[in-house]
Amino acid sequence: MRRLHWDIALRQANDPGRGLSAFLSRLSIFGMVIAISLLLAALSVMNGFEREMRVRILNLVPHVTIRGFASAEDWATVQSDVDPMVSVIRRNRFEDIDALLVAQGNAQVTRLTIAENAALEPYKDHLRPEVDSLATGELVIGSHLAATLGLTVGDSVSTLLSAGGYQNRLRSGTLKIVSLLASDTEIDHVFSMTGRGLIEDGSSKSSALALNIADPLEAPQLARYLRQMLPSAFWVTDWTATQGNLYQAIQLSRQIVALMLASLLIIAIFNVVTSLVLVVSDRRAPSSILRAIGFSSIDIAQIFIIQGTMIGVGGAVLGAGLGLVLSLVMPSLVQIIELVTGSPLLDTAVYPLAYVPVHIRLEDFLLVPGVALVLSIVSCTLPAFVAANLPITEGLRESR
Repeated sequence: MRRLHWDIALRQANDPGRGLSAFLSRLSIFGMVIAISLLLAALSVMNGFEREMRVRILNLVPHVTIRGFASAEDWATVQSDVDPMVSVIRRNRFEDIDALLVAQGNAQVTRLTIAENAALEPYKDHLRPEVDSLATGELVIGSHLAATLGLTVGDSVSTLLSAGGYQNRLRSGTLKIVSLLASDTEIDHVFSMTGRGLIEDGSSKSSALALNIADPLEAPQLARYLRQMLPSAFWVTDWTATQGNLYQAIQLSRQIVALMLASLLIIAIFNVVTSLVLVVSDRRAPSSILRAIGFSSIDIAQIFIIQGTMIGVGGAVLGAGLGLVLSLVMPSLVQIIELVTGSPLLDTAVYPLAYVPVHIRLEDFLLVPGVALVLSIVSCTLPAFVAANLPITEGLRESR
């Protein structure tokens, strides 16, 4: 009898004819496939933005920054306090000053970083060409900032530096570009770094210590701890002061997109309910004939539950497969659109990245189709209950 239930349900769901049952079953599966695939593709893209934010952008900026006007002995004490912290994976002393860069009639104000050669380590994969050290008078600049000034590697740029701190003394000079930072992120619009010795030692007391930790999300807690531990001559900030709004925007966008597409999935499940109700109406006569030859109400209900399960399984599997394909081809699709339109779809002047990242998570591809399948099975109980309680006489009368 169990095998007969499956055979009848399969025949109703996969009827090769033009009956209403076959059409509605295919329509229900199609709706679930579209909803699941779009939801998985959107989640993969948002996961990609979140991963790139944590792995790429946050790797290029200090997670925690300690600043202060202090003597070399005070800074040595601070560094000795920070060194034992196991969460700190990278630390660099640096200075940053306001600088006006002028070249070919163009001018840009930026924050020029003066750092040791070790500070280049996180940028090496994105430097064109790669450099290991910076001498006095050499400059590494973001690719977009260089393009704005009309510069490239080997060119020189005139600078006007605010080298006196609170004394507000200005100093002019010339820096030679030895490499460009091409990270395809918004950092390329503002980045500039030169080697030690650009300004006199007397202004070096206004310096900073950059810390990078294993988990950037723990930076606010570390910053609060350092504020309590360090003397009042030092002040501490973390990456959330400059990049926090961006990270929160990515999280909010992820939640909004997931909510919208989850609503689409719920609508697809309602479509399954509606379709099965119409199938019950269309199959009233065959159901009554089955009741007349000995099938019970439970048998009829099981047939429609099995049919709804088949729709759910088909929609979940095909939707996951199509979602995987969409996720994999999304970057190529964006490149094709950019080639056709002749303009970038994502510009780092507006967006944090110049490309569409994709991060496929196995848990998403298990959770979303699984939830859709469960909802599909639950939703078919109402049509199955309706089918099980149809009057036999009315169905037999329609079969004449």
